[in-house]
Amino acid sequence: MKYFRKMIEHYIPVNNDEWAHACKIFNKKSIKKGTVVHRAGEIFSDIWFIEKGLARSYFTDINGRDHTWQLYFRGKSKHGLNHFYG
Repeated sequence: MKYFRKMIEHYIPVNNDEWAHACKIFNKKSIKKGTVVHRAGEIFSDIWFIEKGLARSYFTDINGRDHTWQLYFRGKSKHGLNHFYG
């Protein structure tokens, strides 16, 4: 969570009490390599933050070939915010 806090503090200061309160609303998950966490057409209801490893967005063309759309790295991802709908 330290990388997530650092990312937040890039925009706003957060004291220890605020951070402790915020941590109560997050769930830490470990995802195995190759697991699909979101499929095309689904609406995101979560924000993902990568603590270790990386993730990729990709699509499969009509010939069955995968094409990488975007890579997400520890502490550098966009958290899927461009996938939220109002």
